[in-house]
Amino acid sequence: MKNTYECVHFFILSKGNNSGKPMETPCPNCFVCLCKDEEEKQRLYWLFYGLWQGMYFHPFLTGSVIPFIRLDDLKSVVKIALVKIELKPLQFDKNISMVQLLDKKAKVVQEQIKLIKQAKKALMYQALK
Repeated sequence: MKNTYECVHFFILSKGNNSGKPMETPCPNCFVCLCKDEEEKQRLYWLFYGLWQGMYFHPFLTGSVIPFIRLDDLKSVVKIALVKIELKPLQFDKNISMVQLLDKKAKVVQEQIKLIKQAKKALMYQALK
C-alpha cells in the first residue's frame, strides 16, 4: 500500500529511539508532514531535525519493547518549538545554516573513516597474503 501526496511533504519516524527524526523517504513506522510550500517544508524539516538531535522527543517516548511517540505528543513539542523560533527567526535561520554545514562535514568525515577502514583492511590483506 503506497500513498502518494499531491503537496510538498516529508516523513517523521514514529517508532524506535530515533522517533521524531525527519526523513525524505517513507518507512512503515512514520508520520507524514504535509506543507503548503517548499519554504515551509525546509523550515519544519530542519526544526524536526534539531528537535530530534537535541533529544526533545525522548521524554515522550512510550512503550517497553519498542519505544514510540504519540502524534499528539509530537505535535505539542513542535508547537512549543514553533512559538520559540518565531521570537527569534534570524537566530533560528543562522543556527539551521550551521547545523546543515556541520551535517555536511559529518558526512565527509564518515566517508573518510570508511576509506581509512578499507585501506587498513587492504594493507593487512597484502601483509598476510
